[in-house]
Amino acid sequence: MPPMKKLFIFCFPTFLFFACQNTETSKAVKITGTIENPVSKNATIRYGDSTLIAEVVDGKFVLNFELTQPEMVTFKHGPESGGLYLEPGDNVTLFLNPAEFDETLRLAGDGAEESNYLLAKYLLNEKYNEKRKETFSSTPAKFAASMDKIKTENNQHLETYSSANQNMNSDFITNEKSSILYTWATSKINYPAYYPYYAGDEAPELELEDDYLSFMDKIDLNDETAFENNRQYAQMTNAYINSMGQKAGDGLDNLAGMFEAASSKIKSDKIKSGILSKTLTNFLNYNDATGAEKYVEMFNKMSLDEKQKKSIGDTYATAMKLLKGKPAPTFNYTNTKGKAVPLEALKGKSVYVDVWATWCGPCKREIPHLKELEAQYHENEDIVFMSVSIDKMEDKEKWLKMVEEKELSGIQLMADNDWKSSICTDYAIRGIPRFLLIDKDGNIMDKNAPRPSSKEIKEVMADLAQPKITSMK
Repeated sequence: MPPMKKLFIFCFPTFLFFACQNTETSKAVKITGTIENPVSKNATIRYGDSTLIAEVVDGKFVLNFELTQPEMVTFKHGPESGGLYLEPGDNVTLFLNPAEFDETLRLAGDGAEESNYLLAKYLLNEKYNEKRKETFSSTPAKFAASMDKIKTENNQHLETYSSANQNMNSDFITNEKSSILYTWATSKINYPAYYPYYAGDEAPELELEDDYLSFMDKIDLNDETAFENNRQYAQMTNAYINSMGQKAGDGLDNLAGMFEAASSKIKSDKIKSGILSKTLTNFLNYNDATGAEKYVEMFNKMSLDEKQKKSIGDTYATAMKLLKGKPAPTFNYTNTKGKAVPLEALKGKSVYVDVWATWCGPCKREIPHLKELEAQYHENEDIVFMSVSIDKMEDKEKWLKMVEEKELSGIQLMADNDWKSSICTDYAIRGIPRFLLIDKDGNIMDKNAPRPSSKEIKEVMADLAQPKITSMK
């Protein structure tokens, strides 16, 4: 679920998450791979909480692991990755040319059909991903027609592929039919929120019928099996409740609206607590937590999941340390010349911190706006611009090269442990770009400051640049 303070960009879901009941024992799965012109020394599989790495020697590798149930796994080589569906006992061969990763990644052997279907489905929908700005900025009628076309093409693809591959798992096919419907519904739910972003400020105001979301009346919101086993169902349900919260307003009003919608629309306690745990987590990570204790207590009374409750408790404790006016958690990272720059050394100045990485597309799109903002306040000694990269240490040269090529100014630092660096853990940073504002006393001004491309940051910076006048009596 997107944070309530910021709009996250929608992408058409690539792969479904599919699982069925556990078998009694795990069974070996083997992937024997051939990579034409490898771009990395390793091939990686991620499944559940596990990561398995195999060395690529002369373009060959073997990955052996065990599964207790059908699972979506992620195969990675070099900078790109693809989703595969595997079952216990599968023995497949993998073929790849990294120069055309998506077009050439294919499996063969026992258990290959479902993965190849998903890989083909990705290519089918890639053209729609490329047109998402055009799609989400179109009129309601054109948007609805586009969504119906995508749903029809995906259903036809599934029917054609499954007819030609009789060995496909029947549960997989049933689950995939549902996933196509849930993806269609999620897109329609998100349309009102994404339209202004893609259409721009000068676009006509979106006019929708009062019963725009009535298509959701035909979808069961209490299907616990689907909520646990189908990622698209969970995304759709979260998006639906999130849309109810957006109607209620911002901040705590938004949070209250989502709690009310979940209680009125969903009877299943498992689904309610699953949605609201994400809701609370996002709210606490991105917003001022003042007044949120009420909803933490409401969640604890409703949820029977002790793990969820502990996670919410930990998140709330961190959020309370990040309230406006609280001491900003310190960090000390090195700049491009290897010199350490501790945050506390900048006391007496307002600090605007950009947490980013060279691989992050949205981060790079903010760079021109950040440079423009820096140039505007270049001569103001009371404002400091700091950028902290969370690239992996092995990619330090990429970071140094980008800093040089893009002529990045301000204080450029590299964190010491990518996502596990203290700046991420202490500031509850789960996604980037993320911007922080720290005041002259070294206290938090905003743990989720406006982006450089926003109108809001211009107002904030103008206020910071104004000399503060102390009245004389």
